Amino acid sequence: MSIAVRRLTHPISENVLALAVSDEQLPFVGVVSDIIQSSLGYPKESQWVIYSGETPAGFFLLDEAYQVTLGTTLENATGLRAFFIDSRFQGRGLAKMCLKLLVKEFNAWLGTKHNDLYLTVNCRNKAAYQLYLAVGFIDTKELYLGGQAGPQHIMCFKSKTVDEIGL
Repeated sequence: MSIAVRRLTHPISENVLALAVSDEQLPFVGVVSDIIQSSLGYPKESQWVIYSGETPAGFFLLDEAYQVTLGTTLENATGLRAFFIDSRFQGRGLAKMCLKLLVKEFNAWLGTKHNDLYLTVNCRNKAAYQLYLAVGFIDTKELYLGGQAGPQHIMCFKSKTVDEIGL
């Protein structure tokens, strides 16, 4: 199975707008049309579509002002936000494949150098937490308390880790 990641293009296709998670995951992610709409007003946020073959299968944002979003003093931080795989594509390993590609390529996609990739994951979302650990993110042991669905672990993937773990 092949995956690709491409920047969201306009007009936005119906296939992208149809991306969705299960009802149980909705509090952790949200609705893709709402995510896109709210991010359009922020020039430091870019929208990305995950493809399985030529079919949209997931979505995420890259936030180049993540320290502002989190309210921290992080430097050289890019945020991975609203990452999800459509419910019809879950259980096929796409999330892990995409994350491995993402941590290797996000600096090139954004034209940045040596930025670290940060994310928050809800403390109740054990499956996502374990997935992020499996691809090399570390738990910073800090919590983000501004999430609508409760406290979130702040996790980081250090850019230099790509070479160290052989991704």
